[in-house]
Amino acid sequence: MFEDRIGQRTNGLKGFWAVLAMAVLLGGCADMGQQQQQPEPDTAAAASPSSDAAGANAASEQPVATAPVTRVVTKTTYVRVRRGDTLQRIAQKHGASVKDLSAWNHLKPNGHLRAGQSIKLVSKQTIAVQAGGAANSAANAAGSREVAAEVARHANSVTLVWPAHGRVVELFAPGATRGIEIAGKAGDPVIAAADGKVMYAGMGLNEYGSLIIVQHNKDFLTAYSHNRRLLVKTGDTVHQGQQIAEMGSENNDRVAVLFEVRRDGKPVDPMPYLPSSPQS
Repeated sequence: MFEDRIGQRTNGLKGFWAVLAMAVLLGGCADMGQQQQQPEPDTAAAASPSSDAAGANAASEQPVATAPVTRVVTKTTYVRVRRGDTLQRIAQKHGASVKDLSAWNHLKPNGHLRAGQSIKLVSKQTIAVQAGGAANSAANAAGSREVAAEVARHANSVTLVWPAHGRVVELFAPGATRGIEIAGKAGDPVIAAADGKVMYAGMGLNEYGSLIIVQHNKDFLTAYSHNRRLLVKTGDTVHQGQQIAEMGSENNDRVAVLFEVRRDGKPVDPMPYLPSSPQS
């Protein structure tokens, strides 16, 4: 069985990148198609007095712009502990209190930290949005712009959260497995490990079953395989912690999500990029 898994992972590598390349190509073609199919303006209608009147009426019916209001949003990030770090030092560096850090991470205030451990930071940010129904769309647009900027830049690392709560039933092994498998029950949530753009969502590879690929920056992407149901589509912007799929057993002999981290196209061990446990 283990040899079968190795063969599937190895044979799936070329197909994985072929699917991703096709997704990028199709995305570009779709944009071009939309541009080419734009209708020509109707000059006759534009010169018509009735259309002028209709335009004036439509303009008068448009809602009056409202003044922007402020909105407080909560953001969760993770930092990796370096040798010699303490909770007090991390708290001072990031403008938090030791008490809050301890509570967020279920640690004792004087507890020992180990190098490589992930520490959760929770912050509140105030953003300006339009009042009324435009508030959510304005906030979403701002979030999408931030993610797009991050996806477009190079990065030396990526801070991830666990894509599922469950037991790790298969570890990463260079040349043998290309990620880790986290077991669970059919329908359990699979979440985005970090903000990013969905580069692919579909059934393009038999070895992977129902697959989602999320690009986080120019150097890192994550992949989520064997899902029962996909909740996002190619081109979507996703945020860390957002549910993107339901766990399943598509083209797999158990209910689990195969989670991969790839840096510059090469599979790397996801564990160093994740908090110490799925419950962290």
